[in-house]
Amino acid sequence: MTKLIVLGDSIMWGTTGFDTAHPRANPTIPDAIGTTLGWTVDNQAIGGTRWADVDNKDNFLEQIVKFNFKNYEVALLGYGINDFDDFPNSSPKQITSAMSTGIAKMRSDNPTIRIYIELPTPSFAKGSDDGAVNEAGYSQRQIYDTIKDEATTLKLPSYDWRDNPLITYSNREQTLGDGQIHPVNAIQQQMAARLASWIKSVEPTYNATYLSGKSASSTFAGSSSASVTVDHTNTPSIDWSTLDNSGSNQSSTTMTATPKFDKISLETINATSELNSKFNSNVSKIINAICQIAGVNAAEVGWTAKSFTLLNRAFRNYLIETVLLLRQTTIDLLGSTEIDDGNGNLVSVEAMTPPTSLIIGDVIASLNTGFKNAQTALNLLIDNLNQSY
Repeated sequence: MTKLIVLGDSIMWGTTGFDTAHPRANPTIPDAIGTTLGWTVDNQAIGGTRWADVDNKDNFLEQIVKFNFKNYEVALLGYGINDFDDFPNSSPKQITSAMSTGIAKMRSDNPTIRIYIELPTPSFAKGSDDGAVNEAGYSQRQIYDTIKDEATTLKLPSYDWRDNPLITYSNREQTLGDGQIHPVNAIQQQMAARLASWIKSVEPTYNATYLSGKSASSTFAGSSSASVTVDHTNTPSIDWSTLDNSGSNQSSTTMTATPKFDKISLETINATSELNSKFNSNVSKIINAICQIAGVNAAEVGWTAKSFTLLNRAFRNYLIETVLLLRQTTIDLLGSTEIDDGNGNLVSVEAMTPPTSLIIGDVIASLNTGFKNAQTALNLLIDNLNQSY
């Protein structure tokens, strides 16, 4: 029986949301594909992972060294959302390097393995369309196109959900369990059906099309008609035991240590007109930093930035609720960030005070003080962590 290994992130693992109404998909996308095709499935997807190994998690390059791909006939790879969404954001260069290096390892194990690339479904964590830009300045479209283009370069079939979307901004409340990233169970079943159908359509001609250098078929989403000659049958044997995080094949003794965590820089709110935007930006940076330190996906916090046109009660409640969420998230994930700021003052994220005043100047002053102390506490914590790394 054909054996399929699946590597990917939380969607391939089966996350449908973060409350009791959205348990793990049943069956998961890989399991449903296996049932449809009559294949044995080894689902090795891990939530929060990505192509580029920029956050020291169990990402693609760290995953592939655990397996001998000679034991599998087919592989399905589904990463990318976390490369775009999560801090530290992956660059296109880091993604292409990881894909190229990792897939070369898979092919060195098994020159005839049939590898399929699934592009990410849309994420609305940064905005309403695929032109939304993350903190590093890369748009979702740019990141997803990078994955697709590298798949073409590596002579691999890829499935692009943008060609016939199941999930859109307008239907996100019905299709995504958290309204931003994770498809509900019903949508994951539809995804599995589409992927199984796509794989089934490609299988009969895979060897001739992708392993012999013939031009790719244009009968499936994400395919390319470009002709590229690639001979994978003579891929040299490589010692992958020294594979490092950048995707190079060098001894770990020659690696230059880099900080594990990046410091944050929060903005000072100087005027009422920038209160909403800078508040949202600062909160996002704090959540990303906390989650990076804790090693969890920032989406698990469940916070969504909101914009208000009026300084009304709804906006005031939003500020209060968000600060309370920051405090609780810090306690839940880190326990405490309390630390001496060097001047005899104890500062922390969890000591932030919700702005209850009705005077806008007092609200801004309170938030600026809270953000300053939170930045100091997190950066001192990050310094300590990097020194021990």
